[in-house]
Amino acid sequence: MDRLLVKLPSSPTPTTHWLRSDSIVVGRHPYCDVVLNNNAVSREHARLTKRSDGVYVEDLHSRNGVWVNGAKIAEPTRIYSRDSLQVGDATLVFYSDSPLAVRETVRAERARSNSLCWRDGEQDRPLITSQLTMNSSSFCDDAVPNRRTACEYEREIRLLEERVRVLLDFARILGKADDVSDLTPRFLTNILRLFPSADSACVLAPDAKESTAKRPVLKLVHYKRRDEESDEPFRVSRAIVKHVVATRSAVVSDAAFEDSRFDSSESIVRSQICSVMAAPICDVATNEILGVIQIDARTGGRRFEQDELKLLVAVANQIAVYMENQSYRDARMREKMERREMEFATQVQRGFLPVELPKTDGYDFYDYYCPAKFVGGDYFDYVPLPDGKLAILLGDVSGKGISASLLMAKLSSEARYGLLLEKSGAAVMERLNRVYSENRWGDRFVTFVLAILEPETGTLRVYNAGHLYPIVAKTDGSVEFIGEGRNGFPLGIVPDATYEETVYRLAPGDAVALMSDGLPDAINADERALGGRGVAELFRNPDGLDAAPLGRRLVVGVLDYVGGAQQVDDQCLVVFRRKPLGETAASEATSTNVDV
Repeated sequence: MDRLLVKLPSSPTPTTHWLRSDSIVVGRHPYCDVVLNNNAVSREHARLTKRSDGVYVEDLHSRNGVWVNGAKIAEPTRIYSRDSLQVGDATLVFYSDSPLAVRETVRAERARSNSLCWRDGEQDRPLITSQLTMNSSSFCDDAVPNRRTACEYEREIRLLEERVRVLLDFARILGKADDVSDLTPRFLTNILRLFPSADSACVLAPDAKESTAKRPVLKLVHYKRRDEESDEPFRVSRAIVKHVVATRSAVVSDAAFEDSRFDSSESIVRSQICSVMAAPICDVATNEILGVIQIDARTGGRRFEQDELKLLVAVANQIAVYMENQSYRDARMREKMERREMEFATQVQRGFLPVELPKTDGYDFYDYYCPAKFVGGDYFDYVPLPDGKLAILLGDVSGKGISASLLMAKLSSEARYGLLLEKSGAAVMERLNRVYSENRWGDRFVTFVLAILEPETGTLRVYNAGHLYPIVAKTDGSVEFIGEGRNGFPLGIVPDATYEETVYRLAPGDAVALMSDGLPDAINADERALGGRGVAELFRNPDGLDAAPLGRRLVVGVLDYVGGAQQVDDQCLVVFRRKPLGETAASEATSTNVDV
């Protein structure tokens, strides 16, 4: 008759349950056919069902799952004589009267299809004898105390004292280690002190080159043998490690006795693995695998016990906290370095912008620059020309941040160079367009406006490459857009593009605003943009304000519109005004660039 041999960590003696009916439920509730009084076992955990072709085990949506020979099952699975079932912390060994040959044939097929390989190609088929879910209540020590002699108590107390000393040393090692590679060789020595039964210990960590978030690939970081003179190749129980990673559980496996390579106890004498214990090092917040600790016993038929597994879990958790703290520290260091680099980049970018306002008789100026990040892609400049004219430039490189600021620096140098070489504003625009049409800039482009002012006559020659139209505020309170409907292509879109000249004559008292789209595209809490017409309304100047108060009023109006909404784009503004007849020459002023 079929039967189950049940091994509980709280009971040193296994119990036998005969499968007398066709369906048997295993669980913690008293009405189950096989009652397992263990916190890691669900009320109704598993069901064994007899069918015409054999016995099947089924997981009844338990919390910790059902494992057959170390593999978690997702559907009813046929079991064979001597198969091991892991239910919570309980191990159930199934025995059947079916022919042994059939069982061995099926087991061999399973091994070929499912098992991992050792380095020498042989198969590794572990038997998990105890398992701890990292976040389950099964950490509580519910073992029934056995009767001990005074000598046994004294020996146990000495062992506990030694373990406390080792854990304190272990904490000091963690505190002084600079990184995991510096930490590992030292704490493995202490792990062997913690576990007298262990012959070797090792740590595995994800391979940065081959691992992904969903599939970590572990590699051996370091190992330590108690016998330092041994020259045998070091082996890792890959199936155990794979199981630990998949389940985020710590396990004990008596792997040697279920491995198809070991036919007798001669393997123990020859120092092969008798028992393996492994625990994951998991990130507490994300449950991400940071590594795995494995220790093994290879001599004397030694076995790891449940309390040793709990101790290994405690060590793994301590290492996880250290690694999380180290990760946080490294992130803070990177953040500080990045901030210093960004502050330096801000200073460099500020060097490409005008330091002071132009001193042109009959005109006053105002400018404003505020990037959305530390550095931005907006650009403006004033370039005095040899014939007494003044070039006023403003551009907006697509994108934001470092990449946009680098292209902005390129735009600054190329624009000044072009103004010195070319004879007309249209030729300057065509030159800039050819530069930005080269493949080395990727899909970047620049919207750009060039205004050449003739101070004596008030003539303004405007060349526009896909930029916002310059706005003119008249003395009667009206506004006009220069070159409306006559935009050219942005720089870098069409290699052979040409740019039309728009001539506008400023009357005394007229003010002009060149700006980037960060101002009209400013969004309020209702996610509505201010728009070009909204900016034009703010720029009206019936009071005849100078450039500085007029520009400040525009900026304040935009800030009032967005309220507390976050700035999402760079903002750049240049305002200049032709003074009415009779006003004094332009007063000295300094640039109003906003520090970023």
